Amino acid sequence: MTVSLSPVEKVLCLQRVDIFKHATTEMLTYISSIAEVLAVVPQTVIFSEQEISDSMYVTVSGRVRLEKEGTEIVVVGPYQSFGTWALFDNTPRLMSAIAVEDTVLMKIVSDTFYDFLADHEEVTPAIFKAVIERVKALAPDAL
Repeated sequence: MTVSLSPVEKVLCLQRVDIFKHATTEMLTYISSIAEVLAVVPQTVIFSEQEISDSMYVTVSGRVRLEKEGTEIVVVGPYQSFGTWALFDNTPRLMSAIAVEDTVLMKIVSDTFYDFLADHEEVTPAIFKAVIERVKALAPDAL
């Protein structure tokens, strides 16, 4: 299954991703240029638990089940991201991600993202502001 998204469609999708919420439309346009579009069929394993993380994903359409040791943790749908921490830390994945139905994803590879940030340093503060907000929400007493 081959799918392509226009630059505008990519930006509209990225606008809804929490770590990009402080990014301007111009910044999102740059980020969208490094996002690869993937179409997968049901039961496709997008990544496996313990695999070294190297990419984050944004669900454009369809649904993806995240599971740990075979137990469903959450199902993500359109405009939700998963594997986000892979942009910041290439450690083993804590969960597996499996397509539940025909699904279109945007994939952002961490190495490409770092190259992008080196060329577009104005984006870095917007990304880190959102990451700090996410960490505070997860562990309010830690910061």
